[in-house]
Amino acid sequence: MGKRAGRGMSSLPGLSSPGPTGKKSGVDPGPTGIKSGVDPMEEMVGAICDSLIVYPSGWEDTIPERWKNELPMHRLIHVSLCNHGKAEWDEATDLEAMLYMYPASLDFPLGEQWSRIYLHLGTKVMGDKFPEDIRVETLSAYDEGALRDLKRWIQKKKVEARKARRRQEKAQDKGRKAELEPAKYEMMRLL
Repeated sequence: MGKRAGRGMSSLPGLSSPGPTGKKSGVDPGPTGIKSGVDPMEEMVGAICDSLIVYPSGWEDTIPERWKNELPMHRLIHVSLCNHGKAEWDEATDLEAMLYMYPASLDFPLGEQWSRIYLHLGTKVMGDKFPEDIRVETLSAYDEGALRDLKRWIQKKKVEARKARRRQEKAQDKGRKAELEPAKYEMMRLL
């Protein structure tokens, strides 16, 4: 069993409970569809530049390039839907959830619930290209709650990575200024 002993086959890392949390997913977006505290422009830039959150398993490099290339468009569509109040700001896209689960599905057998969720995501993301015999068109309320929890967790991690990257860039900019300012000072002293 090795490192997998003790890990439940029915749960994915980052989720404490696989079922619905009972909380509403978001704040009243108001007439514009924009939840307080969300910057639509930042989300639009993030749709293009944000990191891809994946299950750490060693299989990350096997994610098909075509899905990685489609991701920014899926994110931009999601931002547009959120702007119009038709999707939740605090959730990642279906493609992001599927890409998170992809390496996990290669690392260990998914439990029954997560298998249904993964097949449902494949059905939604791949459409007619997904094999008919394994399609899962709808999920139970319980499975839907688990999927939404996963999508919220992925979105949270994505925003945390974005903020960490921004802090790191600011620190590097300050370091460059510190390196340049003494040279400028020395030049002024020579005059």
